[in-house]
Amino acid sequence: MARIFVEYLVPLLLPTALYALWLAWQRRGAAAAGNAPPAWQEGPWFWLAMAGAAFAFAVIVATILFASETPKGKYVPPALKNGVVVPGHFEG
Repeated sequence: MARIFVEYLVPLLLPTALYALWLAWQRRGAAAAGNAPPAWQEGPWFWLAMAGAAFAFAVIVATILFASETPKGKYVPPALKNGVVVPGHFEG
């Protein structure tokens, strides 16, 4: 579950979260200066979605390239020995 959160949700939502923080900062500055604050509805939603998708894609590609470990040895599937389940493992 944590892997799904880190690999998919965080990169997908990070640009929107950063935009929300920037918008809050701009609204505070606009209120202090007496100007009209920027509207949430007028945000660059298409570009935020594209940036989130691109960032999620980059994280997935980086995970595949750098975090994947090739198995060393031969895989032995789970088996039942003397009434006990022996989990699958690599030998050699």
